[in-house]
Amino acid sequence: MPTSASPYWWEQAPRLHLEAPTLAQSVDVAVIGAGYSGLCAALVLARAGVTVAVFEAGALGCGASTLNGGMVGPSFHKLGVAGLKKKFGAERSNAILKESINFVDFIEEFLRVEKIDAEFSRVGRFRGALKLQHFDAMARELEILQRAIGVQGEMIAKAEQTRETGSSLFHGGVVYQQDGGLHPAKYHDGLVLRAREAGVSIFPDTAVVSLEKKGSDYKLHTARGDIVASQIAVCTNGYTGKITPRLRRRVLPIRSAMIATQPLAPELIKHLMPQGRLYGDSRRLVAYYRPSPDGTRILFGGRAANLKDNPEANTRELRASMVQVYPELAQVSISHVWSGLVAYTFDHVPHLGQLTGGSMDGIFYAMGYCGSGVARASYFGTKLGHKILGADAGKTAFDDLQFATHLLYNGNPWFMPTVLGWHRWADKLGL
Repeated sequence: MPTSASPYWWEQAPRLHLEAPTLAQSVDVAVIGAGYSGLCAALVLARAGVTVAVFEAGALGCGASTLNGGMVGPSFHKLGVAGLKKKFGAERSNAILKESINFVDFIEEFLRVEKIDAEFSRVGRFRGALKLQHFDAMARELEILQRAIGVQGEMIAKAEQTRETGSSLFHGGVVYQQDGGLHPAKYHDGLVLRAREAGVSIFPDTAVVSLEKKGSDYKLHTARGDIVASQIAVCTNGYTGKITPRLRRRVLPIRSAMIATQPLAPELIKHLMPQGRLYGDSRRLVAYYRPSPDGTRILFGGRAANLKDNPEANTRELRASMVQVYPELAQVSISHVWSGLVAYTFDHVPHLGQLTGGSMDGIFYAMGYCGSGVARASYFGTKLGHKILGADAGKTAFDDLQFATHLLYNGNPWFMPTVLGWHRWADKLGL
């Protein structure tokens, strides 16, 4: 059977084809982007009595919200505790860490309250150490996190790792118990339905072509016509485009890809992933893998072969990476391959807030989730909704962080293939 270029997640949750409502002349808040952030922000606003229109350039869920691995965690490892404190100081860093540890609790409670069946399960995450010095670094980091914010985790020595992984590639690793997994497309579908029930007007296949400041309001020119909004929220993350150049210059879109195996024998999955956890390792170019929610397949993700979608090259790269971890899968067929864009930032942390000055003065935004967007995007979108309302519930330890760019960067990450190529080379050499 040929490999499908449609995401595995869409088999059980085909994309919702909803008819767009009539475009009003004006709205209180226009949200650009119908991913997790945009929909969570819209839900908060609509339930507060605000009129909200959400614009999505493509089909609902066509972006990273239904293309990710469905892995939910606080995501501490981008900078590490030491890097975080060096950049933001001890007090701010501790506040960020304490808030981040609650991201998974936030998602679990949100799904419960909203009655969204996204197959959430708090299974924990095992991260393998490719070298002995990586294991030592993980142990130091875990100790710091446990002391600072009470992270639940344990180090797994190489001699004991067979209870966590069937791979012999690692020199032990770390287990984080707070992490969970879900079905990202079912979660997104649930958000869409809750937002519509709250009165949000959602416009799929309706790109915002341009926007301009008109006194205290904004005028949006869309594929369906023009609309005036009192406030704008930009929640486009890796798909941030030229209509918001100040934000586009502050995020680096990077393509991430995934493959799904054909159904595997239950005993093989049990051997390779004994605890049914989420998995990752210590390589520079992140790899992430997990059993499918129904436990029948292995889903394996990592950085795509290049900036554009190339299913053939992505399958080749990810299969090689998967077989490195699990040689037993060398002859297994790949059923699905897909990719989408995530957004990194120059300081490796996500951002939300409101722009000041210039033609984009007053525009709200939430983006830059650095490859860990399921929990972050949902939490930040909710916070953003409260910020737009001017409510105290919108306050966060991430407020007022400088959203930096580089002088010569215009939003086109032409240099990323070279950077990613260097990291691939470094991983092969074990650096």
